[in-house]
Order: sequence, then C-alpha cells, then structure tokens
Amino acid sequence: MIRALVATTALAGSLAMATGTAQAASPSPFAGVTAFGDSLSDGGNLSLVSGSPTIMRFTTNPGLTTIENVAAFYGLPLGPSVAGGTDFAFGGAGVTTNAPGTPAGIPTETQQINAYLTANTKLNPNELYSVFAGANDIFYHATSAAASTIAANLVAQIPASTSASARATQTQQINALVEGIAGVSTLESQTDAFNNVTAAAAQELTLINGLQKAGAHYIVVFNLPDIGKTPEAAADNAVAAGSSAALTTLSQGFNNVLNSGLTQTKVGIIPVNTFALLNEVLASPAAYGFVNTTVPACTVASSINCTPKTLVNPTAPTNFVFADGVHPTTAAHALFAQYLEAEIAAPQQMSLLAEAPLATLEGERNAVGNELMYDQTSGQTGVRLFATGGYAHQHIKSESFTPDSRDNDGLITAGVDWRPNTEVSLGAELTGGEATDRLNGELTRFRTTSVMGSIFGQYIWRQHAYVDGSLGFGSLDFHDIQRVFKLGQATRVENGDVGGSTVLADIDAGYWFGGPALHTGPFVGAIYEHVKVDQYNEDGDDSSAMSFGAQSRESLVGQAGWRIQGALPMSWGVLSPYAEIAYAYDEDARQRDVVGGLNSMNGTFAIPGFTPDRNWGEVQVGLNGRIGPHWSAYIAYQGRFAGKTTDYDSGNVGLKYAF
Repeated sequence: MIRALVATTALAGSLAMATGTAQAASPSPFAGVTAFGDSLSDGGNLSLVSGSPTIMRFTTNPGLTTIENVAAFYGLPLGPSVAGGTDFAFGGAGVTTNAPGTPAGIPTETQQINAYLTANTKLNPNELYSVFAGANDIFYHATSAAASTIAANLVAQIPASTSASARATQTQQINALVEGIAGVSTLESQTDAFNNVTAAAAQELTLINGLQKAGAHYIVVFNLPDIGKTPEAAADNAVAAGSSAALTTLSQGFNNVLNSGLTQTKVGIIPVNTFALLNEVLASPAAYGFVNTTVPACTVASSINCTPKTLVNPTAPTNFVFADGVHPTTAAHALFAQYLEAEIAAPQQMSLLAEAPLATLEGERNAVGNELMYDQTSGQTGVRLFATGGYAHQHIKSESFTPDSRDNDGLITAGVDWRPNTEVSLGAELTGGEATDRLNGELTRFRTTSVMGSIFGQYIWRQHAYVDGSLGFGSLDFHDIQRVFKLGQATRVENGDVGGSTVLADIDAGYWFGGPALHTGPFVGAIYEHVKVDQYNEDGDDSSAMSFGAQSRESLVGQAGWRIQGALPMSWGVLSPYAEIAYAYDEDARQRDVVGGLNSMNGTFAIPGFTPDRNWGEVQVGLNGRIGPHWSAYIAYQGRFAGKTTDYDSGNVGLKYAF
C-alpha cells in the first residue's frame, strides 16, 4: 500500500503538451463555474506549479476532468487558478491532509475554500461551485495505518534479550524510518485512520456550509468513489492482504458522514453519487462502452505524465476506465459529466408537468363557455343535458432549459344546465381527459389522466349585459413519466408516476349591442388556474434515480375582447354562428424553481424551469344549431396566437337535449 500510494502522487518525468477539448455549449443556468478539491478536478494547477510549460491533468491527456466537461457543456470558462482561472483544485490535496508524496505548499481543500471566502465574502448566487475531495485524506491515513502495521512487525523482530532502553530506542528509530519511507508524520491505528477520515468528511460539510452562508445557491458535492475497486488497490492486495477492503471501508465511512450531514444543509446541494455510479460501470463495463476496468490506460505511474505516446493502446482513453491506478480516463470523466448534466437538467424539464394540465383546463372552460353562450340566444328555459367531445393540442416551444413539448389531449365533458327563467342559468359538469406529452429532450414523454368538475352560473340583464362564472376542482394522475439520457454508450431510462390536483375559477362579463338576429359587443374576464404536482421519486434504485419536490403552477389571466353572434332561422331550427377575439395577460406567468435531488444520496437543489408566456392573443369561432324543440348541437375551434413560448389549438363538438 505504501509503495502504491506514494507512486500515484509522485511527479516524475517530463510533462508533455496536452489540452482539453470542449464540447458544443448548451444554454447555461449558471453565471460561471468555480471548483475546489483534488486531482479529480485539477484543471492544470499542479502541473503548472511543478514547472510544466503546458497544462496537464490526472487523466489520459489531452482530456478534461468531470467539472471541466460540465463547464464546457454550458459554454463557461474554467481554467487553473494559478493562471487566473476559477479552478482552485490541486492534485494531491486532501480536505485536511494531503496525500503522501504531494509537493510542499499544495493547499488543502480547506485552505482553498477559506482563502476564496476571505477574498470573496459575498458569493454570486448564480455561480456553480464544485466540491470534490477526501480521497487523499484516505490515502494519507490508510498509508499511516499500513505503515504502523509494518513498523509493529519490525519491532516484533527485536530480540527478546534486548534491554528496555535499547528496545525503546530501536522502536523509535524503526517508527521514524517507516514514517519517512511512507511519507507520513505519524503512525496510526486502523481505528485512528477511520476516525481521521470521517473527521475530514465532517470538515468538508463545514466548508459546504461556509459556501452556503456566503451566498452559494448551487454546490455540486461529489461523494467518494469506492477506492477499494481501483487497480492500485488490487495491486496492493498482492503485498498487503485486505488493503482493498480497508480502502472500501474508509470510502464508505467518509461517504456516510458526508451523506448524513447533507440532510442539515440548505437547499442548494447538487449531489453526485460517484460511489454508486462507478460501481455500476464496473459491474457492467461493456454496456457503457468500456473494455477494461483493471489495467491502467497509461504506462506511466501517474497520469499527470500520460500522453498519447504513453498509452497501452491508442483507443485506451475511450474504452478504459482508469488512466492510472486511481484516476479516471477521459471517457470515464465524460461519463460522470453526462450524469451531472442530466441531473441538473431534470428539474428544469419536470417543470413542464405543471404546464400540460393547463390545456385540459382550457378545454373544460371552452365546453362550459359554449353552453353559456348558447343560453344567451336560445331563449329556452328548463333543464338541458349536454355532452362535449374535444381535442386540444398544446405546443410548448423549446427554451434555454426545457425541451420542445407537444401535448395531445382528448376530453369528454358531460353536464346539466338549468334555466329557471331567461335571465339565470345554473349548472354543473364533469370532464375527463387523457393527454400524451412527447418531448424532444431527456424527459421524453409523460401521460396525464385528469378528472375535473365544476359548477357554473350566468345572469343576463335585459338581454344585453351578462356576467357568468365557474368554480371547479380536479385530480391529476401523471404516469409513464420517462427520462432518458446517455451515460457513455449506455442509455439510462428513469421512470416515475405522480399525482396532482387542479383548481379553476373564472368570471366573465360583457355587453351586447344589437338585436337577436345579430349582436356584438365587448367582454372582459379573469381566470384563475392552479395546477399542483405532488412530490415524487422515480422508481429506480440506481445512482441516477431522482426525487422532485412538489410543484405549484398558478395562473391569473385577465382577458379583454370582442364577440359577435348571430341567429339564422332555418326550416329545421336556428343556426347561430359566433366568433370572438381577445387579448390575454397572465399576471402569474413567471419562471418557477423546481427542487430535485437523488434517491440514493442526500442533498437537494432548486433550479429555474419553464417560463410561460405573459401575454398572447386568443380566437374562437363556432356554430350552434338548434334542431327542433329538444335537440341542439355545436362545433367550435379555439386557438392561441402571438405567444412566444406556447401555441394552443383545440376543437369541440357537442350535443344537447332540452327537457
């Protein structure tokens, strides 16, 4: 173990030229990226301070680390801090204790963050911060514990005849010699090593809390991978029985303390379950595009010296998991970045769940509105039953953070309308809907089943002025929610189901000019809609399955427009065409934050989702036909225009019977 851990941190040989390759940028919810930690996030700091004329990283150079890939994905700069950038991570850095063999003066993660907070007392809430350390604390304390065992074995070989004073002197000399070879300052027991590692995890929590207190709203927190599964741990087993198991135990100890402490942090933690994801890759490497999980891709001891000339074969950076004994290849780093990018995007995409039912509510209002429109000209009193079938198509256009969505909604409404006289209408209806949303993004689809009911009424004054309104409630069942994204060559699918509810209230008032044959006039209205999506967890138990907080989408729309309606006597009854055009303004149209997190690791974050239209135009045309004394039918079209983000088109056909 001592040999292996020292070797992985040694900086031997010349540093060759290498640069990372950025991918095409996607719109960013963040203003910038700042990283703290160790070699897994070091974008070149250690290579530059060690005298390299060019940037080298602990991977298959050229290549980017995980957080650099994420920054490139969003089109944000992230360069070494020693060259003026915002990546403060250093190879060899621990949370509190650097790895054996790390050059003197390399700042620990604690020193990195404390220095940053001293220089930046108020942080940008839109910045993405990354915290990834702890492995080097394990390397130090595991080395110290292993060295303690070696020293104890050597002390045991001192002849029994040796005097007490001589034994004490020799023991001291052996301990000092072993400490020097191992690169540690003290020898620890296994228990002390475990306690020191968990103390490092507790310190990282203190640092995370410090960032949040200074104003950070987005902190990526990586737990540790299973260090016992690395090639270096396997090599150590050949000389120190059980060392891989010991490293696994230390990794789990660190993660358990970190995970427990994350329950006490504020919303703003983006957790990355590195431990679980790496184990999934190692269990089924071919599924992710890897052909080797046990042999390093580089022929040099440390991947900071790895170049295309020092690879075991030219394709190793793309299909080996490990660059050296402990560090990932370019492909493995890219896979972890895909995981993180999908996690950040998921709550943004899930914001569309609360938008889709608005199409159903509009279809319900249209069915009731047509019934009340008919009451204004029919002259009939008594009880009337009505049934409506409708189809609505809502197109939500792609925004910076949400995919293009197309909602196809089928509706059936059945109700009763009672007119005790020609001035008053009272009624109730029940609407059932089934909607299918298909999206061009990682959230690929979801279905919504809805059941809603409302009561409504209308008062007509002297056949000219009118006021009407409705109040309704409903339940929602979102099912077959499917989130699909790439991890290397694998396609990961996460599924879920969740319930919800709706509230609808509206009031409409207008005035007719003209007579029964043709009348026209203005109207104004107000519509309140509230869609609630319950909190839910995706069904999976893998590293990427997520949970999402409850959503509340409120809409308060004011309308102003003009209507026209006619009545044409026919041999079989009366034909009544009508049309209206309106301007609509949604007072509550604003971007909503949606909370997300992992099922397998604590920590939650809230990130902005879809931004709905604030104003748009609406048009409606229809045709009512009264057939004899009892039957009537209608057909209508409703549409939305001039909106920036949402298009809406719907059609209704209905049948009515009057008693």
